Amino acid sequence: MSNWTLQADQHFVDYADLPDLVSRFATRRFVHLPRLISPDLATYLLESTEGYFSSRVQCGLEKVSWEEQALAAGDFAYEFCRHPKLVSLIQALAGPATISDLMCWTSRYSTGEYINAHRDRHGAVQLLVCLKTVRTMRQGGSLVIAGTELFLSAGDAVIFEATRLEHHTTPLVVSAEEPAPTRIVLVGRYFT
Repeated sequence: MSNWTLQADQHFVDYADLPDLVSRFATRRFVHLPRLISPDLATYLLESTEGYFSSRVQCGLEKVSWEEQALAAGDFAYEFCRHPKLVSLIQALAGPATISDLMCWTSRYSTGEYINAHRDRHGAVQLLVCLKTVRTMRQGGSLVIAGTELFLSAGDAVIFEATRLEHHTTPLVVSAEEPAPTRIVLVGRYFT
């Protein structure tokens, strides 16, 4: 893992247009970051969480549930969310702010699973990085933020104000191409 830690800078997209991202975030309170990281790093992050304890969680009144894995300091995926380049990007988008704390987890969705429409109760800004998903939008798994539907591929990310913007995902659907659809995301919730 240390080799990947040393090479992490190579896998982040260099967003030279940071002023444009800051402007878009100020207007919409979210930014979509296609290929924030390479698909290889997304796969490595996913593999780094294999074997971790997971629990079923539920959101809202619809009684839908999915698996979550809590991550802690020292876990590779948690340390990824604390990467200085990523934290700098998040601080720039959040307005002049200093990150004081971080919660980190993975959410794993299977056939028929989704998260219903909601706003989070805590945190200043949330990062969601897609680690694995289905092949097409027809199979579900889209993230909908404030009415904007985003289909994320492995390595794509969204940074958004989860306490301010209503968001949800579409249910995963079985297809001939994917009889056991799976969507896995890494989430970092940053506190200022």
